[in-house]
Amino acid sequence: MEGQSKSESGSSVGNDAPVALVHWDLLRPTQGAIGYVQVLAKRASYLEVASGKRRSFVEQQAVKVVRGPSGNLHVVDHHHWSRAWFDMGLPEAPVRIAEDFSSLSNDEFDAEMARRGWLHPFDHCGREMPVERLPRSVAELPDDVYQSIAASLRTARVYDNPGEFNAKFAWADFLRRRIALRPSTVEGFALMLAEAFAASRLPEAAGLPGFIKETRR
Repeated sequence: MEGQSKSESGSSVGNDAPVALVHWDLLRPTQGAIGYVQVLAKRASYLEVASGKRRSFVEQQAVKVVRGPSGNLHVVDHHHWSRAWFDMGLPEAPVRIAEDFSSLSNDEFDAEMARRGWLHPFDHCGREMPVERLPRSVAELPDDVYQSIAASLRTARVYDNPGEFNAKFAWADFLRRRIALRPSTVEGFALMLAEAFAASRLPEAAGLPGFIKETRR
C-alpha cells in the first residue's frame, strides 16, 4: 500500500500512518523464532542514542503491524526491535499499522498474510508449525542462532533482500543443513560465523535469494 488510507474503524493505516503506543499483549508474532544476537545488537543501538533523541528514534523504528480479525496486531516487520524494547522494559510498543484486515475471517486473514509473505510459521529448529501454534507474544519468541548467523552474512553484503522478501530465512535454512550448532558462547558464535562465510562460497549458495555475486571474487 502506498501512502495513507482509512480503515473501516476510521484509523489511519499505511506507510505514513502515525505511530501509536499499544499494550504489549496486543502484539502477535508472525514468525516462530528470532535471532537473539540481533536483539542484543538492537538493544546496543538504542542505548547509543542520546536520551533526548530516543523518542524520535523509536518512531523511526516503529514495529510494522497488521490488524487482524480479533483486533490483535500482528507483527510483520521489526520482531527484533519489539523484543529488544520489551526486554528493556518499555511500557508500551510503538507500532505503525500497515493494513487493517479486521473485517476478514480467520481463514481469509491467514491466506492473505501468507500471500503477502507475512507469515513464517517455522520454529527455532526450522521445522514448519501450524499457524495457530505461533508464539502468542514477543516475549515467547525462542532463539534461532542460525537466523543471527544469516543476518550477519547480510550485514557483510553476502546477500540482500530482494524486494520485500526476507531472504534471511532461506539463508538460515541453508546454513542449518551445513553448519553444526556450537555452544552459546562468543567463541561458538564466531566459529559458526566463520563456517557460514565458507558455506556462502559454495556453488549452491549462488541460487539463494539475494545472493550478491561480487562476494565470490
